Amino acid sequence: MDGRAESAASHPQRQLLRLEQVAHHLLPELVEVERRAHQASSHYDDEPWQAENFTRPLPGKAELSLVALVSGRPVGFLIAARQWHGAHIHRLATDPVHWGTGIASQMLDRLLAGISGSVTLVCDPRNNPALSLYARAGFGVTGSTSAGKVALAGPGRAGAAQDHGRS
Repeated sequence: MDGRAESAASHPQRQLLRLEQVAHHLLPELVEVERRAHQASSHYDDEPWQAENFTRPLPGKAELSLVALVSGRPVGFLIAARQWHGAHIHRLATDPVHWGTGIASQMLDRLLAGISGSVTLVCDPRNNPALSLYARAGFGVTGSTSAGKVALAGPGRAGAAQDHGRS
């Protein structure tokens, strides 16, 4: 077996798809990824999302939101919607089996690359892995919510190359 074939066999194929491409036929599996992430984290919302959270219509949600697949199975998701400033991330979760593998970074990078303006989110201040992920991506703290969550904002990157040369 050559090195490429061996590598493909030992490393399952990763794929990022838009939510609109998979939402209906993978909805039960997305809910299960959410349940496992909720169960494994002590710094998550009180209740895990249910199917209606994934299907609730929001501006731009179908195009901006992403699902990470490994060997065709969902292992993470990023749910975002358009807002006046750019976009807001409503949820970013990865199956605990895949924590630390770069899947969350890959989804976040893909979203940021396609957004002009800023991207906002809220996060539990005790969720150090998530806060580190957001800091690496360029997010900074902008305040806090009445529920004690940290409000963060980061720069979208679409159009950055065109703007760089302008004076």
